[in-house]
Parts: sequence; C-alpha cells; structure tokens
Amino acid sequence: MVSRRDLTRWPGLGAAFALLLLLVPEALLHTDGFFYRYRAVFATGRAMDKLRHIEAIVPTLLIVGNSRVDNGFDPGAIADRLGAENHGRMFNFGLPGSDTRTLFGLLTRLDRKGLLGPSRIEAVVIGLDEGYLQPADALGYEVFFADRATMLEKGEYRDLARSLVRLWGYSDNLKELREPAKLERFIQASRDSVEPIGGGAAQFAGYRAGFGALQDAAQIGLQEAGSKNPPDPARIDYLNRSIDLLRARGVRVAIVYPPLLNRDVLYLTPEDAAATPYLDVAGQLRARGVPLIGLEPGIRHNPAEFINAGHLNDRGAKRFSGLLAVQLEALWPDLRAKLSR
Repeated sequence: MVSRRDLTRWPGLGAAFALLLLLVPEALLHTDGFFYRYRAVFATGRAMDKLRHIEAIVPTLLIVGNSRVDNGFDPGAIADRLGAENHGRMFNFGLPGSDTRTLFGLLTRLDRKGLLGPSRIEAVVIGLDEGYLQPADALGYEVFFADRATMLEKGEYRDLARSLVRLWGYSDNLKELREPAKLERFIQASRDSVEPIGGGAAQFAGYRAGFGALQDAAQIGLQEAGSKNPPDPARIDYLNRSIDLLRARGVRVAIVYPPLLNRDVLYLTPEDAAATPYLDVAGQLRARGVPLIGLEPGIRHNPAEFINAGHLNDRGAKRFSGLLAVQLEALWPDLRAKLSR
C-alpha cells in the first residue's frame, strides 16, 4: 500500500493521473467507432453511420446537403420514378446543420479512400440553400470531418486546433448529455446497438422521413433566421473546392435547390433585395457549366407537404423526389441503367 509520504515524493503524480484521465476520452474521440456506437445520441454519430455505409457499399449517386436534403429526397422514390430499384446505387448523404466545409471534408475522405470516380461514386447532387453557404456547424461536424490541410492553408487555426483537441472542440455537444433524455439514450447505446431515430443508414438509403419530432427546434430557428444573411466567402470557396475535386475525379455534379413552403431560395428570386450575392453564386456556377435544378420554382406549395416552412414531410419528399428524378434523367440519360446494374 502506498503511503501519503510516498506520494509526496512524486509531486507531479496527481497531474499525470489527471492527464491520463483526459487522454483516454480524447483518444476515443479520435476513433470512428466511438461515434458510430453513439449514432442514436449525437448528430455526428449519425453522420458517421452514413459515412461508413457509403464507404462499405460505394453508391453510384450521392445526394448531399443539410437537413433539407436529409428529409427532402428519398432515393427509393427517385428509383421508383425511374422505373428501377435502388440496390444500394443511390444514397442520401444529407446531414442536418452541416455546411460546405463539412461537405468538402467528407469528400476529401472519400477521395483518400479512392471512392470518387467512374465505377465508384460517379455522380453527386448538391442540395444548395442559403444555409449551406453560411457557418452553420452547431452540431460539431467540423471537429471530425473538416479537412485539416485545407483549414491550415486557409488560416482557420482555431478550428484546426479544435479538430486536434476534440474534448475542447466538441465540449458544447458533450454537455448535451446533461439532458436526461439524451443521457438515457447514451446509457442505452453503451449497452446495446441502437439505431438513430428514423432508422439507420442502410434502412432507407440515408433518407429520414420528416416529422416534427425529428427536428431540432433551435437548429431550425437559426437556419430560418439566417436564411437571408449573405453567404460566407469561405463557404463559397469550400463549395468551389468540392466541385473542383469531384470534376477532377471524373464525377458528374449538379445542384438542386430544395423547395421551401413560402418562398423560393434566394438563388431564384432576383426581386428580393437580399438575393444579390446568391444570384452571383448561381451565376458563377452556371458559368462553370454546373447544372442548376429548380423544383417547381414560382409555384405556391401545399402546406400539407411540409412539416415547417423549410422542411418537407414524407409525403412532400416523395413527390419532390419524383420531380428530381425526372430532371436527373433528362440531365443524365444513362442514369437509369447505372442505377439498375
């Protein structure tokens, strides 16, 4: 037995033990398995669930974006409209609360694994609303998925440091475990394999049907409140980098504007005073030859197809997925054959 007198001979022992206690959870936060385990607890975990599924099945077509994509486009409904079956060839990679910095980081990871290009991920559809070009990462994706080399190049030193010291970078999200319901899910996931609300990545090809209970009210409020703020130049750059990377690997790219209940996105509304910078972005994309897809622009939408002003419910998602399928087949006539192989 070690006496107190013995301990006084090692004045740094307590500090070393405290450091060890911190290093253990820090090391866990640097593993994919930790957040996959807690995919029913953290948004980052659900993102890891989707990412690992993509890396395992390597779909032909990805639809990427934020929550408006996540519960806005059903790969099964798209395949049905094309007269095909979705045998893992199409996947919804929408991540609620994400932005284009997260998108670029995820694409660079897929690229490092050699998953972008012909006979692999051959086409990417980017769901682009105003929020996707604004710093919107309140859910901590950047800590795990943003590309560190690019953050260093762009001088994003604070966020780079947060990605290296993840207990610091993800601390606000870990504090959510003080909520009884989230703590209960955490304990349950520690004991058993628990799928996220709305189903795991494989169940509906990444799509999560939109119901009010699945939406984070605070995140929706931030998204709607900031929807007419000007785009962040850094996020525009990340969008351009994403398109450049995909094209360099021979991946076809298109942009789709997610439908909103009471208005069109600012990329389509030149009469709105706040639209000017977004119209500039659309003009730049058009000049680069990127196809821009609007789904019933200028038409008054049915409230029965929305769970709130910015997000479709399951009924609306299936109808708009059918409309997207028609546009994609016109754009890429060989899509049906590729999805059916």
